[in-house]
Amino acid sequence: MMKLKLCFDDIIYQLQSQGGVSTYWKEITSRITVSEAFEITRTTGNKFTKYLPVYQKSHIFHSSYYRISANKNAINIVTIYDFIYELGYIHSFNSFLNIWQMKSAIHAADAIVCISESTKKDLLVLYPQLKNHPHIYVVGLGATFKIDEVLNLQPPLKVLEVSRTMNKRYILFIGKRVKYKNFKAAISGFFESSLPKLGFSMICVGSKFSEEENTLFSNLGLQDRIIAFENLANKELNYLYQNAYALVYPSLYEGFGLPPLDAMNCGCPVIASNISSMPEVVGDAGILVDPENIGAISCALEKLLDYEIRNNYIDKGFTRAKLFNWDEAAKKHIEIYNKLASSL
Repeated sequence: MMKLKLCFDDIIYQLQSQGGVSTYWKEITSRITVSEAFEITRTTGNKFTKYLPVYQKSHIFHSSYYRISANKNAINIVTIYDFIYELGYIHSFNSFLNIWQMKSAIHAADAIVCISESTKKDLLVLYPQLKNHPHIYVVGLGATFKIDEVLNLQPPLKVLEVSRTMNKRYILFIGKRVKYKNFKAAISGFFESSLPKLGFSMICVGSKFSEEENTLFSNLGLQDRIIAFENLANKELNYLYQNAYALVYPSLYEGFGLPPLDAMNCGCPVIASNISSMPEVVGDAGILVDPENIGAISCALEKLLDYEIRNNYIDKGFTRAKLFNWDEAAKKHIEIYNKLASSL
């Protein structure tokens, strides 16, 4: 029996060194490439070719980031992560190009994979003509991190000093601190709570602090209570997750939101927004708050000071995280490929 020819377009690795999209692509494709049902080829690209069609000869073409096959006989699959540009959450010099590329990929797609029901809802609001499209699928993501006791016995060197001085009394903020991630609300909620007085700190995983951010910390008297890590290895981030007091994730918009899922799978209580995709991921296993209500964030942090309440959220988090896993997500992708191949 002839194998189905499948082409994976790895352009995302040229666009970001780490992040949710590259994590998704790595976790999904690494599982599918071991399948004997497909003859798999992979394409790449660069910043100059990322908007151009890809010349390839496979039956199915699946791009990691909105590229289209130049082969008119190929089946195009597009994965939709979010609509941060279309909905105005990010304004940049390349916003127009990003929107154009995504729209082109959607119009050319024979199948559309959305990473959450929330993203599918946004898709149908922005593209109502797709309401009766026969091949729109929702495939959730999976947790990459889990409890690793070895890390507690031998903390990674980069976070070793943190583990000694903070003694697990820190809250986490994960990701880029662009406007829609709502970092100021997280800081304000932390400041208004009793946690700083009780000796808690905040660790931000992302980029170094800007001058404006450092000024804000100084004005709040938190300059010695907030630190940033950038370019962490997975084991370092894993350690921080499993030893944190809580993850604070008051984002105004997410296509899925991997940090809350990873946190739950590491026994880290989650405080997240009650909008967009976050309720879909967190459910009742975390504290969902109005992301623009500083008092609600502060109260959530205070609530977790109760040992029984915090442990209850940890237990529910472990259970909730089991609903999402990469093996099942990969199987669903394979089912989609086979279903589409039946039309060849």
